[in-house]
Amino acid sequence: MAAAHVKITRSFAHLAAAAALVGLCGCGAVSDPAGFSIATQDRYDFMTCPEIIGARNNNNARVKQLTDLVEKADSSPGGFIVSATAYRSELVQARALAQAADRAARMHNCDAPKKP
Repeated sequence: MAAAHVKITRSFAHLAAAAALVGLCGCGAVSDPAGFSIATQDRYDFMTCPEIIGARNNNNARVKQLTDLVEKADSSPGGFIVSATAYRSELVQARALAQAADRAARMHNCDAPKKP
């Protein structure tokens, strides 16, 4: 009787782990390439060029930092779960903010070369 109980418990544990993994994979498959749900696209529209460029540089640095952390976590066993829970949502947010700042910089011609 005890052996059957252990077998059922193990089967249930495996089933629960598989369900959790499927749920996490579903979260990783959902992406928001434009970042509209995280960052409003006009967030930087009313800033000056130095403010926009500073924000864009900070966001790009954060994207690089988070990308490095995701790659490091993904290389270890079980790291995909860590990177999905700890870094992925923040990485999507940082990318969306960087794109919004880049859009504002193009709109205001902040990167245009200065005429002498």
